[in-house]
Amino acid sequence: MRIRSRRLELHISQAELGEALGITFQQIQKYEKGVNRVAAARLSEIATVLKTTMAALMGEDQAREGKQDSVVSEFVSSKDGIDLIEAWSRLESQQVRRSIISLTRSLAAEGH
Repeated sequence: MRIRSRRLELHISQAELGEALGITFQQIQKYEKGVNRVAAARLSEIATVLKTTMAALMGEDQAREGKQDSVVSEFVSSKDGIDLIEAWSRLESQQVRRSIISLTRSLAAEGH
């Protein structure tokens, strides 16, 4: 999940990451879904390509800070979550931000 999150944050496709590592995008998919375990040496390579640390990919930095809520963690690890966060960060108007929050709460309450 952390590999996927960091890859999406950097706007790198599975194919691009696989190419940088000399492996197939299918192998990247398996790593991201947890189907295949990631060897330490491979994790080190992935961390280098994704410009992060092995500790960050293993969640060790998060464990020291306390576990994040799983809903939030899943959201920020998704493509939609990353896209929304990036767009949100470009909004300058507090009034627009409040309106978006209000709209989102209304839609959620209606079950959309």
